[in-house]
Order: sequence, then structure tokens, then C-alpha cells
Amino acid sequence: MDKGRLVKVCADPNCKIHFADRRQEEKQRLQWKAEKTAANKKAKQTFAFRHHLLAEVLKRVKPQFGTEELRMVAQFVLRSLSHELACRLAKRHGLQNPKEAHDWQMAEKGRTLYKKADAAALAALIFEAMLISPAASATVNKDDDALADAATLYKVEVKKLRERSTQKHTENGQGERAQGKNQRMIGPKRQTAKAIFHRMAFFIFAGQTGVHSDREIEGADGRSRGD
Repeated sequence: MDKGRLVKVCADPNCKIHFADRRQEEKQRLQWKAEKTAANKKAKQTFAFRHHLLAEVLKRVKPQFGTEELRMVAQFVLRSLSHELACRLAKRHGLQNPKEAHDWQMAEKGRTLYKKADAAALAALIFEAMLISPAASATVNKDDDALADAATLYKVEVKKLRERSTQKHTENGQGERAQGKNQRMIGPKRQTAKAIFHRMAFFIFAGQTGVHSDREIEGADGRSRGD
């Protein structure tokens, strides 16, 4: 009859000998996560900068056609926009529906912006409709970038604008993190104060009615925490 034997198995996940493969996989996963986070941050900064660049270009656009000729061109350009781009254009003009961010009504509002615009606004609107798609792209070909060409045409100081855009994006990120931290700090204090109030009220009630059991006290604590 064969006898069993005792085998020692390493269960330490930090062991460099028995868990080397797992440690390497975890290292690669963390590295990939860090690279993805950095890439997302860079993409957001690029988006913010390119939209600021678009705004500077639009400020410099001047009408060359008559108002009605410009209106016809604007109508054609806006009607050619996809649903997503039309919604994005409407959002830039403050026409977003808070309940439905990409509904067909908002897209239609974006496509009809030309109707009440004057000559200067029509010229800027045409450029905006043409450049709104490349403005939302973080990866563009430098030799085929319509937004960069427009910035060069209207002599926008791209370097200074990028610095301001990056600084503003960083400040906004820091402000959001500080606000979230303050909310996390305030939340538990309010809940604790409310629980203490209910507990004090229960003890006053218990003193008046003669109810002093531990189970009833625990029940009061549970109800105060549930609130």
C-alpha cells in the first residue's frame, strides 16, 4: 500500500521563485495602466487646446461674400454634418438638452444656426462647421490638418495658446480633485452627527419610558445609520 507524503506549497504571492510569472504579469499590467492613463491625459489636453485654437481662428474670420451668399454656403455645410457633429456644434452654441445630449432635436438646432446669423457670424459658422471635426481629433497628420492651416492663415499664436490651454486644464483637474476630497471629508461628519443626535434622542426617550435594553439601543443605532 502506497503511503502519502507531505508536500510544502509556497503560497506567498510575493515569492520571486514560485510566483515570478505572476509578478511579471502584474508589472506589465501596471505599466500598461500607467501608459494608458498618461495617454488619456495627453489626449484631453490636446482636445482642450485644439478647441481653444478653433475659437481663436473663428475670431479672425471675416466675411468676403454677401450675407445671403454666405447663408447659402452655411446652409449647405451645416446640412452636410453628421448627427454627431451637428450635436457637437449645437452644444458649442449652448443648445444642449440636459436630458438628452445627442437627441435629433439638438442636431436639428445645430443645422439651422445659419437662419438668424449675420454676415460675420455666418462666416465664422462656416469655418466652425468645417473645423469642428479636426478640432476633436487628438491624432492628426501635420501635413493635412485643416485646423492648423486655418491657425496659420489667421496668424494665431499657437505656442502661447497651447501653454494657456494646458495650464487651464491642469487647474481645472486640481480643482475637481480638491472638491471631491472635501466632499469625502464632509460626508462622514454629517452622518456621524445625525447618528449621535438620534442616539441622544433615544436615551432621553428611554429615560422617560423605562426602556433600557441593549437590543433596543442597538435598534436605535441601526435606524439612525439607516437614515
